[in-house]
Amino acid sequence: MPQFTSYPRRYNSLRLVGYEYNSIFKLCAITMVTDLRRPVFADIKLAKSVLSCLLSEQTLTYMRVRAFTLLPDHLHLLAGIREPESNLSTLIGRFKSYTTQIYWARSREILQSRHVALPPKCISGSDSIETRRVLSALLDWRATLCPEVIALKNWPAAKPGHFTKKHLWQTHFFDHVIRNDDDLRRNVDYIAMNPVHAGYVTRPEFYPYTAFLE
Repeated sequence: MPQFTSYPRRYNSLRLVGYEYNSIFKLCAITMVTDLRRPVFADIKLAKSVLSCLLSEQTLTYMRVRAFTLLPDHLHLLAGIREPESNLSTLIGRFKSYTTQIYWARSREILQSRHVALPPKCISGSDSIETRRVLSALLDWRATLCPEVIALKNWPAAKPGHFTKKHLWQTHFFDHVIRNDDDLRRNVDYIAMNPVHAGYVTRPEFYPYTAFLE
């Protein structure tokens, strides 16, 4: 497992001379930001629906997803292509289109009910034996907490007004080509530690919207 110690500065990459952008063995670190940086993914129903789309067969058939973390107003993604004839930018465009439709449907629900599904502000503690078992599984990345059962600190208080806009994502996304193993490790660390540095959790394993895939 990687050591979550570094917190590198994010930056955009230039096109690399001789780089095989259609290689199925290459990865790219991608950051997608919500339109006007609205914290719409503070709504746990929308957040889970968007991640279900990311991990769906429809997406994973063409896109190789290695890691991600979803924050209230942006998504960090470490991904590549599965077929040489695929284009990662096109796949990201499709994902943005699918998730925008999900956002529209959820927005209608929120505007009708005037209710945003936020994580609980407090939770009931488990007994000591169960707590030790859960913590052990979390620290080994063998389990993931559900957002309904964890009190996320400093979580944005998203309001129905955040869901009145048509667009979910900003038009452009930021990408960085992974050059080598050290670069990969830095980006994995960045993805893992992002929720910690945002103040939502004390350890990366406790954040419900982070995952690392084979």
